[in-house]
Amino acid sequence: MKYFIDFEATQFSNEIIALGCVRENGDEFYSLINPNKKLTPFITELTGITNEMVAEAPSAEEVFSNFFDWCAEMNDLPLFYCYGHSDIYFVKKNFNRSRSFKAKSILGYLFSDLCDYEINVRKHFGLIQAASLINVVNYYNKEELTQTHNALADAKMLKFVYEKVQEGDIEEDQEGFSEYQAQIVPPKVEADREVIEETDEVIVEQYIKNKKIRTFNSLDDAIEWVFNKLPDNEEKEKVIKSNLGNKIKRASKTGRKYLNFKWKVKRK
Repeated sequence: MKYFIDFEATQFSNEIIALGCVRENGDEFYSLINPNKKLTPFITELTGITNEMVAEAPSAEEVFSNFFDWCAEMNDLPLFYCYGHSDIYFVKKNFNRSRSFKAKSILGYLFSDLCDYEINVRKHFGLIQAASLINVVNYYNKEELTQTHNALADAKMLKFVYEKVQEGDIEEDQEGFSEYQAQIVPPKVEADREVIEETDEVIVEQYIKNKKIRTFNSLDDAIEWVFNKLPDNEEKEKVIKSNLGNKIKRASKTGRKYLNFKWKVKRK
């Protein structure tokens, strides 16, 4: 069964202070956790969780032992989904500090099996940079909600996004979600930049930190290099190669990075 999970944690030490999880059937688990240290004002403002609230909360050992029992109720192996890479650091820190069998078992299982669904969202919409969970929720809701950074509320939002992405049409979604695809929005081009026309014979140079690492004898060669770096999946088959060339030329004109490289397109 699929489980959608989220954590809130201390600002610097990654001690979990809240655990929220929802099963695909709608069952919920939520608890605050006492990290045995003071919360910073930033975390309190972000999450609404105060030092007084966590002082009265159960320990991480108790919460994760109870969570182990809750997961075991279904008599199957859970498949955990989170959103973003931060959660795995929270799990690792608390696994290292855990001493009880049940708590250490479920934390170890989470550490080895936790799936970051943000990667799936990025692939689904053809994004290079990640979209925040609340932005994806608002895209599907067609209204502006505010993320409260409540662990259970965020877990529910992840479940909602998962269901929408799984049932959605990729082409339709990509068109509607283009506002989050910063890499395809044409940036402003300075008027005095050299314009390279489609008919020009050019070479293309690729740089990292102003160090040239690769030269292509034509724009087509550069396009093929980029195309071959794309993941081999159904979306790759839909890629229009001329669009890749436009992104390379745009990066050359603006000086901005494309695929973490700087590019220069020059006439031969």
